[in-house]
Amino acid sequence: MGMLLTLFVLILGIGLAVFGARALVRWRGGWRWAALVPLLLVLGVVLRIVVETRADPTSHNLWPFEVLGVVVISSAVLGLLDLCRIAGAHLSRGGRG
Repeated sequence: MGMLLTLFVLILGIGLAVFGARALVRWRGGWRWAALVPLLLVLGVVLRIVVETRADPTSHNLWPFEVLGVVVISSAVLGLLDLCRIAGAHLSRGGRG
C-alpha cells in the first residue's frame, strides 16, 4: 500500500509540474507570478522534508501524505487561477464568445 501511495503522489506531482510549467510559459503578466506561488509552495515542502530527514531520518515517516496534501492544494489553487484568468479575459472582451 505504501508503494502505491508513493506512486500516486508521484503521478500527481508530475501532473502539477506539467500544468505549472505550461502556465509559466503561456501565461503573461501577474498571472505568471501567481502561477509560481503554488509551485514554490510544493518545492518548499519537499525541500523541508529532504533537509529535515537528512538530520533525523525518522522525522518524516509519513512524507507521502505531506506531499499529497500540498500537491492537491497547489493543484486546486493553480486550477482556480486558470479559471479566474480565463474569466477575466472573457469579461475584458465584453463577455462576447
